Amino acid sequence: MQRILLGAVALAAAAAAPAQELTGYAGALRVNEAHENSFSAGVSYAHPVSEHFGLSLLYLNEGHPIDHHRDGVAGQVWVRTGPNQPGWSFAAGAGQYYYFDTTNLHNGTGAKYTNDHGWAPIYSVQATYHYQDSRWYNQVQINRISPSGKDATTSLLLGVGYQFNGVKGDKLHLDGPTTDEAITLMAGQGITNSLSSETSVIEALEYRRAVGRYVDWTVTAINEGNTAQSKRNGVATQLWMIRSLNPKVEIGMGAGPYFNVKVPDGEGQRSHKAGLVSIGARYHLAKRIVAEATWNRVVTDYHRDADLFLIGLGYSF
Repeated sequence: MQRILLGAVALAAAAAAPAQELTGYAGALRVNEAHENSFSAGVSYAHPVSEHFGLSLLYLNEGHPIDHHRDGVAGQVWVRTGPNQPGWSFAAGAGQYYYFDTTNLHNGTGAKYTNDHGWAPIYSVQATYHYQDSRWYNQVQINRISPSGKDATTSLLLGVGYQFNGVKGDKLHLDGPTTDEAITLMAGQGITNSLSSETSVIEALEYRRAVGRYVDWTVTAINEGNTAQSKRNGVATQLWMIRSLNPKVEIGMGAGPYFNVKVPDGEGQRSHKAGLVSIGARYHLAKRIVAEATWNRVVTDYHRDADLFLIGLGYSF
């Protein structure tokens, strides 16, 4: 994940650029070698750093082709035709994609699936239409992902996006970044990354502290439930790259180690160490009250990866 985090740092450092862009996507996916079709969806945050160059972070879900459930996070560098003015603009991007793939092993006995992780290059082209006197835009994007020795995919996505012009991106709602500390109680649903996608009720308690204008640090106690697949709890610590979209709303991406006190049943090696990769948004309801929603991916080496969807309320002090 180091390459993705370096891209996030560079993205956060681009404070002088005039616009931030948040885009949601949905579309179709083609598995090239297997000649299969599936759906695809994603969300991206992009930041132009000059008239013709930009950076982006993308979460992409590659659907459910036969025997594969793959998604991942990408950091990309973009070349653009020009500033985002009313009418059409075009861009091409390239970068690295860290993927998580739940794969059917077709074994008669023992493990039935595996959670495969790895890096792959991602290449993208996009066409964007900006409306007159509006910050809304529509976008068409094509992505090509080619993991070494694995199925390559091509996705065609249609997107709707919004520009947050004129926002520096630092913690604008604060008198100073060191004053942002919060305790947040959250609950939600966990989904085991298996071919059956078992679910469980989960809880978490998060301590968050701003350690810079664009960087947060969190310590989170997590209980992933009590089923055979989800019986795991522990403490995660993460560094977050944070960007404010306006004085009340901020988005971010975090990553760090997850130390498990209890681990679920699983075939083969079981480890008390895992990784946690997160994407989240916070909304400052009042000076002391903040709402938070996060998607978290638990990354393991014993085939018990999980998605943790959490929402909660926090007290800021």
